[in-house]
Amino acid sequence: MKFALAIAVILFSGTSSAFAQDEVSTPDPPIAMLRVEAAIVKSIDSTTIAAPVAGILKSVSIKEGMRVKAGAELAKIRDEAVRIQVEKSNVSVQQAKSKQVNDIDLQIATKSMEVAKNEYERAIDSNEKVPNVFPRNEVDRLRLVMDRSVLEVARAKFVQELLAMEVAVADWEHKQHLELSLRHSIRSPCDGVVVSVDRRPGEWTELGGSIAQIVKTDRLRIEGFLQSEDIDADMIGTKAVVRVKNQDSTKIEAELVFVSPEVNPLNSQVRVFFEVDNEKGLLRPGARPEVILNRK
Repeated sequence: MKFALAIAVILFSGTSSAFAQDEVSTPDPPIAMLRVEAAIVKSIDSTTIAAPVAGILKSVSIKEGMRVKAGAELAKIRDEAVRIQVEKSNVSVQQAKSKQVNDIDLQIATKSMEVAKNEYERAIDSNEKVPNVFPRNEVDRLRLVMDRSVLEVARAKFVQELLAMEVAVADWEHKQHLELSLRHSIRSPCDGVVVSVDRRPGEWTELGGSIAQIVKTDRLRIEGFLQSEDIDADMIGTKAVVRVKNQDSTKIEAELVFVSPEVNPLNSQVRVFFEVDNEKGLLRPGARPEVILNRK
């Protein structure tokens, strides 16, 4: 019986050592490869180009599929009447500036004031040296002439100020007509690809009417779904690999930017968004690529 007990102790000791060895040498959990389900590429920025003014389209210089740069002219609305207003307002500006520069009235008033002041002062000096050389009524008349000349100078300066205001008003009107003229040239607000052209030359467009639609393709969004049990609280910013179908050797890196707080009760899926640089144009909105998320 002692022999059997000793054998049992040895076996138990060996088993405990094996368990302890297995527990210490347990490897790290493998990296989980999560496949994003129902992944689809969508555009982040889509711009509808609206007509800034109403009128007849004179030209449309774009077509579907064309790449455009920011500031490129897309279409032009007839602006003959507005250009006439621009030229007219420009002439008004030049006319107002000419009036402002012409200060002849101010110069005449200033010279007259100087003469009237000298005559009055001479009369006063003469009467101080020899009384009643200039009668009192003559002195009063000279004083009145001097005061009137001072007021004429003030009035001439006031006219110059009004002329400066006229220049400013004419300049504002010219800028207003010029800005209105620029509105007739419809330009792209961003780089992108033209996906639709809604108006043709000769057609009438209302204010705010759609002319075209431009989609930015240099940065796109990939939307898809993950199972709720695979979602972690710190997943935002995780990198993923995007494989383009029919291009097995092409891989694009994407970044997880959004995880929906809601879980679909029917399939336990959670909506996720990725953003990806697409400067090379490998992805197109509407495509369904393969997206693999690496997570430990």
